[in-house]
Amino acid sequence: MILSAIDPSEKGAQVKTTVFRGARIIPADSADYIEDGTFCVQGGRITALGRTPEVTVETDAEVVDLSGLTVMPTMVNPHGHVGYLKNGVPDASHYSRENVLEHLRRLTYYGVSVIQSLGTDRDDVEIAVRDEQRAGLLRDPELALLLTAGRGLVARTPDQSNGGPFFATDSVIEVLSADHAREEVRRLAAKRPDTIKFWVDDRGGTKAKLSAAECATIIAEAHAQGIPAIAHIHDLEDAKTVLRAGADGTAHMVRGGGPDDELLELHARTGAFVFSSISVQATLFDDDSWLDAPDITAINSAESLEATRQQLDSLRGYVTTQDPDMPATFRAALGRYLEGGVRVLLSADTGLLGQLFGVAEHRELHALVSAGMSPLLAIRSATAFPAEMLGLRDRGSLAVGKRADFIALTKNPLDDIRVTRDIDSVYIEGTRIDRESLRLTWAPESRSAQKEALQ
Repeated sequence: MILSAIDPSEKGAQVKTTVFRGARIIPADSADYIEDGTFCVQGGRITALGRTPEVTVETDAEVVDLSGLTVMPTMVNPHGHVGYLKNGVPDASHYSRENVLEHLRRLTYYGVSVIQSLGTDRDDVEIAVRDEQRAGLLRDPELALLLTAGRGLVARTPDQSNGGPFFATDSVIEVLSADHAREEVRRLAAKRPDTIKFWVDDRGGTKAKLSAAECATIIAEAHAQGIPAIAHIHDLEDAKTVLRAGADGTAHMVRGGGPDDELLELHARTGAFVFSSISVQATLFDDDSWLDAPDITAINSAESLEATRQQLDSLRGYVTTQDPDMPATFRAALGRYLEGGVRVLLSADTGLLGQLFGVAEHRELHALVSAGMSPLLAIRSATAFPAEMLGLRDRGSLAVGKRADFIALTKNPLDDIRVTRDIDSVYIEGTRIDRESLRLTWAPESRSAQKEALQ
């Protein structure tokens, strides 16, 4: 595969070219990969890409030897909740701009360059960060790009908390009627969120749920404002309801019996996507030994990891008893969605339970492959597909004209998807991120020293 170079003269003044040579390249824009590849980067963009012998290299270019490494695009996560996770658990009291930025850095550290936070903004912190990034006022390459739904919508449950996410029930908007839903979507639209998020889930019969009319109103008004609408769903009939009303996608696969033929036909007819969100539940069926991985203990304190363990333990018994077949159900559901031609996008639901920022996305890749998806399709579901859905035309794959945002891995994920956390380096717009400095900032011993200095 040879991709012709962009003519640098078209951009006026010459900019120094960096050549990345000799890697196995997984571009993610097709089912192909390049065993011995080279690509050129100029001004943060890829200007040429192909097999090493076929790429012309400028004599004065800087050459970076990536021989023996595998290169893939940085990941794009369309479903997370920034700002809440701290000291191992998500909580409303943890939410701050500082914590949002911390999460964006942790994502980049692990090679996740984009996240969409779905519906749990507070005081427009996410909207402000998003706007600053787009205006060029916040250009730190260590920060993943943030997209946000602002505040999501959920049915009001009388005399108790609503059915929104347990750590942010006070942040979401409680809908009283279809007319009220329309008014609230219009208020949200004035801030130009990247999507409208709403929850359709009675949490096992314990919470009120948006009616079909309210769902239809939310979707119709979002579209009237030029904004997509994504529904959190749990049950099959609710998935059908929101797709019939025109939802652009669902934030989870159907639980229980999985999708039926009618739902798959609705997906086919509407082109609606589905988010995977497997690992957030599957974690409750795993032991906690994954929290002992060296890359995790290197940047998280023992206390925070113990808090994560305790939270998982508090939920594990209930979930595994109520739905002991959940892992098998997810495997079957994913297979049916794929057989039905539905576009499945990696969704880590990062920021709750054990979904650590950066780690969760890699664990979701593993979950997808474990459930039957091929490694190459899983990588595309984590890169090119969500970037396309989010309208990020210059991200998500490695191709001429696109940003040089990539991960260099020490091993080949096409052989074993679990090695995507064996990261040699992360590059954003062709510039290497100083992961070692970030690691030292987060290292438990460094944090202990900082606390002592403040006492």
